[in-house]
Parts: sequence; structure tokens; C-alpha cells
Amino acid sequence: METNIVNPKIAHNGKAMAGVIILIIGGLLLIDQLNLFFIPGWLFSWPMWIIAYGVYMGGKYNFRKPIWIWMIVLGTAFLFTDNFNNADRIVWPVAIIGVGTWMVLRNKKHTDIPHTENAFKEI
Repeated sequence: METNIVNPKIAHNGKAMAGVIILIIGGLLLIDQLNLFFIPGWLFSWPMWIIAYGVYMGGKYNFRKPIWIWMIVLGTAFLFTDNFNNADRIVWPVAIIGVGTWMVLRNKKHTDIPHTENAFKEI
């Protein structure tokens, strides 16, 4: 029999991840203010905040819950519509087709499988 002991020194912490994200954002803002490198304007737009939050949510839940995918897709769609001319004519129909495809092809839940609990009961 194996015993798995979690090492508390290696434990992942959400606060540490949030701290790393804040450090990256602060570093980018400092580089932008000092004009050391050219940073495009779309990098600090509101769709990028949605994408960053999606990445944060994915990391927080070890990419198991699908909310991170939806946040990144939604942020990307808004980013395209803000930065390309007439992109909304293409982006939103493709997004609707993608959602429909996901709904058709997703895995079945436990409620979709017939319930056979009483099949093995003794009389």
C-alpha cells in the first residue's frame, strides 16, 4: 500500500499565482511608461483583462472547469472586433457555430445514462 504525503513546501497557492500576475502587470506598465520597448495598445485593453482573468481561472482550478475556455474565447472575440475592421461580421457567427458544435459534441453527463441501480438488488 502506498501513502502519498503532500509536501507543504511545494503546495501551490493561489496567492502566489496572483502575486506573479500582479508583478507581470506592474513590470509591463513600468516598461510602457519608460518607453523601453514598444508595447501595443491592445495589450492593455479591456478584452485582454477578460483573457487574463480566464487564464487566472484556469490556473486556479487546474484547467478542469470550462469557465476559463469561455473567458478566453469571449475576450478573443471582443479583441478581434475591436482591432479589425468589420470583424464582427465574421467573429460572432463563428462563435455561435462553435457554441452549437460544442453543445452537440460534449460528453454526456450522468443524468443522460439510464439509471440501473435496482438491477442488482436481491429479493
